Amino acid sequence: MALVFLISLAVVVTFLALLELLYSGLVLKPERLRSALRKQGIRGPGPSLLLGNISEIRKSRSTTVRASTNEPPLFHNCAATLFPFFEQWRKQYGPVFVFSLGNTQILYVSQADVVREITTCTSLEFGKPSYQQRELGPLLGQGILTSNGKVWAHQRKILAPELYTDKVKGMMSLIAESTTVLLSSWKSRIEKEVGVAEIKIDEGMRSFSGDVISRACFGSNYSKGAEIFLRLRALQEAMSKKSLSIGIPGMRYMPTKKNREAWALEKDVRNLILEIVKERKETAHEKDLLQMVLESAENSNLGQDAMDQFIVDNCKNIYLAGYETTAVSATWCLMLLAANKEWQDRVRAEVLEVCGSAGCIPDADMLRKMKLVSQLPVFHHRIY
Repeated sequence: MALVFLISLAVVVTFLALLELLYSGLVLKPERLRSALRKQGIRGPGPSLLLGNISEIRKSRSTTVRASTNEPPLFHNCAATLFPFFEQWRKQYGPVFVFSLGNTQILYVSQADVVREITTCTSLEFGKPSYQQRELGPLLGQGILTSNGKVWAHQRKILAPELYTDKVKGMMSLIAESTTVLLSSWKSRIEKEVGVAEIKIDEGMRSFSGDVISRACFGSNYSKGAEIFLRLRALQEAMSKKSLSIGIPGMRYMPTKKNREAWALEKDVRNLILEIVKERKETAHEKDLLQMVLESAENSNLGQDAMDQFIVDNCKNIYLAGYETTAVSATWCLMLLAANKEWQDRVRAEVLEVCGSAGCIPDADMLRKMKLVSQLPVFHHRIY
């Protein structure tokens, strides 16, 4: 009888402890964060238990989709169309507010001076959101894009020197080769369609930047690098499909269709990268980004599993940081040039002046002489 009582007591105590843990994680901790922000005058939409503001986001998106037509947009504020809930909350709560994705509290900031201060903050205490590593683990792992503190400082010390201007100059031949391939594909399509063709620039720019990163990162293993790029793109799309489940407790562990797809792609990418690493160890060393990451891992005190994870995560991070930012920036610049003919004419005249009417492929020294071309990113920010 005493044994039954003790077992029952243990079950009750365990159950109560579990309830306390859930209450603390789902209610108390989020409320403490919101309370601290409210004292600073930062408010936001009230969250529901478990889902946060996900239901409101879905409702806002579905309303926007129903209201949209095939007519050309009357304005270029695409953010208001893609993220109508942000626009609504910004008008209601101001340029700085807090909202929830499940149990994750997110601070939205659209004040230019505050954004500038955040992006230029060099304190290791500032860090990156912990949920990125938890929820986006299959895509980003524990590489430089998600790590914090001493781990981040170590990874930055390894990667940053390889991306300095002098090193990038050495990649000009790779960039020129990939550009030639892209332009040839566009010319071929235009010829096939008798002089006029509708081309989706963003797809071409993504392929171009992925091609450059594949060559720079994997050298002679470029073809396998290209395969990794395609799998990473598929993994990125798979992760974006479940973006609204981020923060819902336990969802990342559930064997849903989207999770299984992401897990399978993560395994494929890992295996492909480690195959290249194995081949690289058996052949002569090359001076590329993979070799730099590999040597750093071998010179550390990491075990084999941790070493493999370090290599895989940072290769994925190099890909994602390199190709996405480059592709988006280049696409916006091309779009703005198309919309502003005066700038287009001035830039074309400068390129012809520096490169000659024969159209020789520019090198690093020629690019330095193109003052207007170097202003295009600034032009982008002025317009938007």
